[in-house]
Amino acid sequence: MAPVPSTPPPGNMTVPFLAGWESLLVVVVVVLLSALVFVVLLAAGAARTGRSEWQAWLDGRSSRRPRRPAGPAGRD
Repeated sequence: MAPVPSTPPPGNMTVPFLAGWESLLVVVVVVLLSALVFVVLLAAGAARTGRSEWQAWLDGRSSRRPRRPAGPAGRD
C-alpha cells in the first residue's frame, strides 16, 4: 500500500492565482483595446470634416441681429 501524502502547510497555494481566468482576461483586454481604437478612429473621422456638429449647433442658436459698428477708438 502507498504511503498517505502529507497535508500541505496552511496557506500553500496548489492552484495558480488566475487558474481558468487567463483566457477571459485576454478576451476582456482585446475587447477594451478594440473599443479604444474604434473611438479614436471615430473621433479622427469627425475631426476631418472641418466643422463639428457642436459648432453647427451653436451657429444655429446664435441670433441673427446685425452687428453694431465699432465705436470711436476701436471700442465695441
